[in-house]
Amino acid sequence: MNESKQQGQTLVLMLAFTLVLAIALIYLFNTSQLLAERTQAKVLADHASYNTAVKQAQLLNANAYMNKAKIANQLATAQAVSVASWAEHFQPIPEHTQWINLIPVYGNTIYSGLVTATNSLGQASEASAPFIIANNVATKSVSEQQNLLNNTSIIEIRKIPTKTLQNSSIGTDFKAEALPLSSHFSVNDPFNGNFIKQYQGNSSDPYEGRQRLKDVVLASRDPFTRERRVDSQWNLPGWIRTWNKKGFELHRRGGTEVSNDLNQWKGVDTMSLHYEKLKIKWTGLSWKHREDQIGYGSALVRNDGGDNDRGNLAGYSNVLKNRDASNRSHQFTPSWDARSNNRIGWGETGIPRFWDLDPKFLAQDEPTLPLSIRITKGSDLLDTTSGAAEFKVGRELDIVSNDNISAISSAEVYFERPLQDRRGSSTFLNNGKFEKASLLNPYWQVRLINNSPEAIAEGRTR
Repeated sequence: MNESKQQGQTLVLMLAFTLVLAIALIYLFNTSQLLAERTQAKVLADHASYNTAVKQAQLLNANAYMNKAKIANQLATAQAVSVASWAEHFQPIPEHTQWINLIPVYGNTIYSGLVTATNSLGQASEASAPFIIANNVATKSVSEQQNLLNNTSIIEIRKIPTKTLQNSSIGTDFKAEALPLSSHFSVNDPFNGNFIKQYQGNSSDPYEGRQRLKDVVLASRDPFTRERRVDSQWNLPGWIRTWNKKGFELHRRGGTEVSNDLNQWKGVDTMSLHYEKLKIKWTGLSWKHREDQIGYGSALVRNDGGDNDRGNLAGYSNVLKNRDASNRSHQFTPSWDARSNNRIGWGETGIPRFWDLDPKFLAQDEPTLPLSIRITKGSDLLDTTSGAAEFKVGRELDIVSNDNISAISSAEVYFERPLQDRRGSSTFLNNGKFEKASLLNPYWQVRLINNSPEAIAEGRTR
């Protein structure tokens, strides 16, 4: 064979090998780039979903703190009303104890001291007004701020996925969007309904009005606000019992309650002497119960003035034990009392408006607030030979797909009160029972979760 005819055959083989090697290198390069893009997309999706859920949890916890602030303000108002009512019930005592002046030697001194003490208590009662107004105005301000927060926060929450990409060093050219059917926002959610709602009105239905918050507020009262009760009894010698069957019983009753319409705090305090007195009638002798009123007074704060419980039937820690004194309690009140001065009603008093979970979520044992975020990057922006480099190898080689890179990540907001504090002590304040989710305590937390089949299906169709 002629050797000159065989020259150049090796070059053909080398060129063919070089082409195959180039295609393989391009394939490896595109594959590694796609893996890197997918990894970045997943990392960004995890960050976006978690950050968005954190914003949701912060909103729920902020509502809890605001609710607690309003409860604290109203408990402080109730305390001030209690002090004023208690101080006022001493005012008529000098009128009903003038017999003290008959005590030899020290009677006049004791009576003068009693008058001075009651006058001082009256001044303390009057001094409660600025404190009450400040608490009620603060309550109304917190309610308005809470409404503003909840009605506008959805705008910022929906921006979190995009902001996450903007603040990330690898977020360039990626786009983020919440999957609307798989994501549940706290408020203003047109697809899944609101997670929280505002409760107002005086409906007795705990899922319609403010009844549930009333129960919380009343259960949180201090002992003095809840009940002011003292009982004393003096037994008499037998020969005196001929005219007084059981001796003398001194009953002091008082308490502070919320009205039936939930818009007022009212305190009532009374003190009466009770005994059985022998009464002579033409039909014979009979024993009759007698109540001698010694002290009585009340104090009331209401949004629009007036009194929603004129008969003092709301309880007031069994104040009706001294019925006659209770009926006179309106005769001694501070000058700022809402029955005569509407200015004390500035702000919001009684049981305030509040936000809590929607009734359908309150009924659930463990309600959660899930959301799913989809991160995408267009095929024309991929750092591959068929992407940003605009070097087309050809679809027939299937080196890179023309589809977008996408990743889905899901997170959820959930409520869980820690079992132990930092010292390892139990944090339960309710006899070891688990606390149900609500906006009355700020224990909303966040965790990443597996994508649901619905989220995956929705992500593929968008």
